[in-house]
Amino acid sequence: MTTTEAEVAMGQKAPDLKLRTPEGGDIQLSMLWSERPLSLVFLGALDNTLSSENAILWRDTDDVMREAGGEIVAVCGSTPDDANDFRNRWSLPYPLLCDDGSGYSAFGVSGGRPGCFVLDGSGVVRYLHRNEDDLDNPPTWDVVDAVCEITGKTVERPELAILGDVDDLRKVGDGDTYQAVHPRTGLLSYKCGKCANTDYEILDMSSTSGMMSRMVNLQNRRFSVVACRRCTYCELYKTDSGALRNVLDLLVGS
Repeated sequence: MTTTEAEVAMGQKAPDLKLRTPEGGDIQLSMLWSERPLSLVFLGALDNTLSSENAILWRDTDDVMREAGGEIVAVCGSTPDDANDFRNRWSLPYPLLCDDGSGYSAFGVSGGRPGCFVLDGSGVVRYLHRNEDDLDNPPTWDVVDAVCEITGKTVERPELAILGDVDDLRKVGDGDTYQAVHPRTGLLSYKCGKCANTDYEILDMSSTSGMMSRMVNLQNRRFSVVACRRCTYCELYKTDSGALRNVLDLLVGS
């Protein structure tokens, strides 16, 4: 998709779409943006695994978005019944509205491909991201920051910080596995970058020389993985062994 297809640009007022609710009623988009800034998310086809992952990503961002003073509203091209089933299946806290295709066209999101727009209280576009492909989702913190610019609120970002003596912590990386690093030892003061949960685990991952790993040059590499126990969001760090060495180097800047 090229940007020439888009009818909505930064600084322009968004079209006041009439969308269908999962219950089968109609709602005007202006009724939603007049209440608070909107993060308007266009999902792909609901029978697509990537659309499910995208919906879950925004689900896990909902609390932070509300803290910023905004609201997430998702749009799909499915029927109200399918939208209702999809919303219940993934426990989505935000509205999932149905479009007949005109909304996708008006916002320049073609072919059901995902996109995200932040609209202020007047319906003016203050942020936009049209996915180049299904994996090209915008950084959620960029969207939250755009809402904060409208509301004037500040949302604290979670951090991954080191507690205790750095030299002692580096000794943990001498072995070939992570068995000595229990998730609850307190070595890391961790907050998940998606859901702000503090319960985590550290895993060891090794890639093989399969076709996909060769394509992205990951064959015979080892990685450190810090995984959130609630939403399963993972942070991946390259390492020479099954140790925390590279993770710690990144965190302490050495």
